[in-house]
Amino acid sequence: MNQGLDSFSYYMHWRYAGQTIDRLLDRVGDMGLAALQININGPRHRALTGTTSEHFRRVGARARDMGIALEVASGGTDPSKLLLVLELARQLGAEVVRTTVDEPGSEQVIERAATALRQVAPEYEESGIDLAIENHEDLTAAEVVDLIQRIDSPAVGAVYDSGNSIPFYQDPLEEARLLKPYVRTTHIKDHILVGDGDVVWSVGTPFGLGRIPLAEIVEVLRTAPHLTRLMTQVCYGYAVRMPSLPAEIPSMALYEPIARPADTRVIWTPSAGGNHGYLQPDDEHLDAAARHVETSVAYMRDLLS
Repeated sequence: MNQGLDSFSYYMHWRYAGQTIDRLLDRVGDMGLAALQININGPRHRALTGTTSEHFRRVGARARDMGIALEVASGGTDPSKLLLVLELARQLGAEVVRTTVDEPGSEQVIERAATALRQVAPEYEESGIDLAIENHEDLTAAEVVDLIQRIDSPAVGAVYDSGNSIPFYQDPLEEARLLKPYVRTTHIKDHILVGDGDVVWSVGTPFGLGRIPLAEIVEVLRTAPHLTRLMTQVCYGYAVRMPSLPAEIPSMALYEPIARPADTRVIWTPSAGGNHGYLQPDDEHLDAAARHVETSVAYMRDLLS
């Protein structure tokens, strides 16, 4: 099982420090990784940092020369958008397109998404590119499986994200078991809950400093039928506010909040309101974020060895 990297791991560097796709490819190559998932949701296609067919083909050719497989991270279920993303993926030579539903799960939402995604599934089948639906803080793993089964296409599978089940108070290990037969790519990350007065945040951490059972998750996914690699996503500098406690939660350390850590270069927690928090870094925090990616990649390499 190989390891790749999701571009969100360096979100501060392309959002605040002008990191280009070529610099990102250099980082991935220097760490000896096998793949890169490129988030295109934003101006200039975000981490891809370019919008022309010439740019896409050049990036794809450079990645192939470096031995780096590519994936594309998009979002939404609009058929016209997903067909445009498919063409972008073709030009890059990408193997997987990740997408999201972006609405809280319900019968109406799932059926509407299934209807939309059935329209593009034949094009993805013909292209040989997988379309993978993420459990993206909107759907549980069970809802993602329901959606995939309604679409019923060999090209449509899942993205397993080890942190996105936390706002649902689900067990990430059980979510991995549910999605294992369908998963085409991953966001393996570590998180911890931080209490701040009446608010609890699910906070991204360097690998090994959170409480997600990463070793057990890796063992489950190691034999997933459609996976040849696990994609690491380091979420230092990101947090999501937890909803109110349900009647029952899994009995695990993950759901026991800690006090706000003092050193924000290690674990950062928002101090403002809202449902999500993103660190706006100075140079010291940018350096810390880059180190956390490197140590997390090394941590995952040990798990995979």
